[in-house]
Amino acid sequence: MTPFEAAFGKKPDLKGVREWGEKVYVWIEGGTKLGGRVKEGHWLGMDDESKGTRIYWPDSKTVMVERNIYFNNLLASRFEEEQAVGFVKTNANLPAEVPTNEENLDIEDSDTQAPAKRIQKPSQKVVDLLGGKGAWSISNNKSVLAPGVQQPSHDWTADAASCEDEHVFVAEIRNAEALEPQNLAEAKKQPDWMLWEKAIEEELRTLKEAGTWEVVEIPKGVNVVGSKWVFRAKKDAAGNVVRYKARLVAQGFSQVPGVDYFDMFAPVARLASIQTVLAFAASEDYETGQIDIKAAYLNGELTKDEVIHMKQAPGYEEHGGEGKVLVYRLKKSLYGLKQAGRWWYQKLVEIMMKLGFERCEGDQAVFFRRCEEMSVLIIVLVHVDDCTIVGKSQSLINRFKIEIVKYVDITDMGDLHWILGIKVRRVR
Repeated sequence: MTPFEAAFGKKPDLKGVREWGEKVYVWIEGGTKLGGRVKEGHWLGMDDESKGTRIYWPDSKTVMVERNIYFNNLLASRFEEEQAVGFVKTNANLPAEVPTNEENLDIEDSDTQAPAKRIQKPSQKVVDLLGGKGAWSISNNKSVLAPGVQQPSHDWTADAASCEDEHVFVAEIRNAEALEPQNLAEAKKQPDWMLWEKAIEEELRTLKEAGTWEVVEIPKGVNVVGSKWVFRAKKDAAGNVVRYKARLVAQGFSQVPGVDYFDMFAPVARLASIQTVLAFAASEDYETGQIDIKAAYLNGELTKDEVIHMKQAPGYEEHGGEGKVLVYRLKKSLYGLKQAGRWWYQKLVEIMMKLGFERCEGDQAVFFRRCEEMSVLIIVLVHVDDCTIVGKSQSLINRFKIEIVKYVDITDMGDLHWILGIKVRRVR
């Protein structure tokens, strides 16, 4: 029993204790790549007045308290392995065995001896056989197997059944959670392909009605931007799937700067602004609402200087006669384009100004409308196509929804419950 255990009734915590004088490496603040960022020292113990470690520096023969220290774990693991090797009791009266020349052992230098090999544990199958619990069947017709090929066990039918159950379970989970496919080919293999196909048809119908492109023959010497399908399953706060969305996006990485696009900056509401407005709504007992703007990026229009040709939607191409290759000539902005967010934001600013809103100077994605005579205030936070609304009354929020639907199509999400992955719950 140690004095600590006798005084406090418990064993001391020795997790941070190392071997006295062990080599450690201390991180040097302001070090360089060539000059080195660590310095070698020796461990002396834990410091009583702080959470640091006392380190002895051999070059200056001083002791200092450091925090950013690193140990050589390779030496530590080797030391643990050597401790794990058991000692064999010998009888002093019996003569010791003399090693033969065939063994070629070096008994002079113990540090150069190879570490003891770990004993490999038998598998569970072997343990069951040794204990009399397992059974091993050998077929009469012995077949010669190729090198590296293992013979299946006797219970391969059970393994196949369990494997089939596993695939069924994965399919059910994939259907319930609506796992998002990475491409069109993967979406067609899923059990919920009918829902994804419906989302694709809705997306194509929306794009055509908006006049997003016109199908033309590919001109010579132009840069053609790629296209792909992006699938998303929108969920509510409880994790239930509420909507399947298929989005035709342009592969903006293939755009040429200065030719296909110029400026591309577009602000979104900061998280600090969202927290401030929600805190204001809770303090003043304001009502909240939320809308989702359908195909927001499609409302932005390209300028005359921006002529963009894009490949047709994968799996839904139109073929021209005489082997002509047809592409889309974009008239409006599309998801994935470098400048898509900027043109949508400028279109949104134009709409909000027509509705009498002002833009916040501290956050360009926060709009507000105030009436001094009626003492009413409504605030709109914009994050791409998600708009969070805070107003003095519910009728004021409903009025804004009716006004904005004259310019863009929206989905009324009701009261605010979910914003940027954050669950919002109103407690009055």
